[in-house]
Amino acid sequence: MTKKNLNLGISNGDSVALADWIRRAKNGDISSYQKVYNLFARKVLNFIHRMVNSIEEAEDLTQETFISVYQKLGTLKDDDRFEPWLFRIARNFVYQSYRVRQPGTISTDIVDEDGQPLNQLADARKNPDEEFQSRELDEVVAKVIASLPEKYREVFVLSAVRRFSYQQVAEIIGRSLPSVKTDIHRARLEVRKRVKEYLQ
Repeated sequence: MTKKNLNLGISNGDSVALADWIRRAKNGDISSYQKVYNLFARKVLNFIHRMVNSIEEAEDLTQETFISVYQKLGTLKDDDRFEPWLFRIARNFVYQSYRVRQPGTISTDIVDEDGQPLNQLADARKNPDEEFQSRELDEVVAKVIASLPEKYREVFVLSAVRRFSYQQVAEIIGRSLPSVKTDIHRARLEVRKRVKEYLQ
């Protein structure tokens, strides 16, 4: 029986390669660790950017995250749990930064793994008027997410943007599954309500 693939957005072939890269990286293979970094850096950057609302700070925290991951990789006991483990480390750096950073500005220029705007909601095949309205809605959604209380913003980004399961979100933030489900539901309701208020 094969273990369930917990690395979202990764094909089975990539998952097998990832396990090999992690094993080699644990033995000090820098090139293998670089491959792991290349696979996850954009995902981590997008997550951190959503949390801190500053692309410059997100880039710095992403680098700190991966330095820490490299240093601690040998402590990872279950390689199949790498992605939740990675995001836990990223989350810790985000919360450390809250204690010392100045309030950031809202930016909407972050892109996803495919080079597309992270908050892109529109089908690319739209006429100019529809495209303008879609971009305007994207900006509203980005502002709404940024304005959520930290407790809700975190679970919303992990579940709705990063597409982690409820169980994985609970594992990343270290809370009970029922509590996480409740907060994700409340966060989604809050996002819907605030988007409607913006558009009125």
